[in-house]
Amino acid sequence: MAQESGRTRYHNGFYAAMKVEYDLIHAEVKYEQEIQLGEDPVRLDFLIIKAEGELKDAIGEYFRKVNLFEYKSPEDGLSIDDFYKAQGYALIYKGYDRKVNELPIEEITLTFVRHVYPRELMKELKKSGYEIRETHRGIYRVEGRMMIPVQIVVSSRLAEGEYEGLRLLAKGCTKEAVLKYAERVIASKDEHVKTNAGTVIEICLSINKELDRQIKEDEAMHKTIREIFKEDFEDARNEEKERVATDMLREGEPLEKIARYSRLAEDTIRNLAKTLGVAVL
Repeated sequence: MAQESGRTRYHNGFYAAMKVEYDLIHAEVKYEQEIQLGEDPVRLDFLIIKAEGELKDAIGEYFRKVNLFEYKSPEDGLSIDDFYKAQGYALIYKGYDRKVNELPIEEITLTFVRHVYPRELMKELKKSGYEIRETHRGIYRVEGRMMIPVQIVVSSRLAEGEYEGLRLLAKGCTKEAVLKYAERVIASKDEHVKTNAGTVIEICLSINKELDRQIKEDEAMHKTIREIFKEDFEDARNEEKERVATDMLREGEPLEKIARYSRLAEDTIRNLAKTLGVAVL
């Protein structure tokens, strides 16, 4: 798989997390992302969710027909300039390559998503005369004179049990949070949901190295996570076991100890020793 930039990785995780949420509640929505405006250098790095019907979830209840999301990874800021730039891009999206008023502005919303509360942005918005209203835990509507309605979602402040995938896309996640998310996904018995949840969990573990280590050492949890990752996760697990065994073989550790620590079968360890050209005790 090609190496992703950190920004692309987080955005892919965000797209996957939102798809999991709406697939789990069987919402009638369609998705678009990263809209290129013809040959222009402008690319709209939005996730666009087109709602086919009314949604009742805390984020979706704000939706109209076309709903644009600007996701800011934990490594990105969210400034007043980012706020206005995204609105400008949303207006470009409204009119680009369409018939006159084919997409009425009354049918568009814009949602910013960030893990940490954007304190400086909120100060600037209030200074400019906008009112900030928290409609649900972690979800803030910006009210005042603007062409496209805006809400700001702070994933670290969302209510317990809501949008778990968004909270996993940051450092500081716990085993319990990952397990709860995995169990909810597995219960759905939906392979598309599992695939997207796998993307979220993979990113979570890649940015939480200690958590990744804890899960690899927890056989019960590993078994649960494997239900989502299937062969890919099992291959990674076997590679880790072989790495441990290889290091111990080169250090001259006895077979019984290697088997205990690597959790590989003794015959497998003997074959690995032959491949390495080392003796096994």
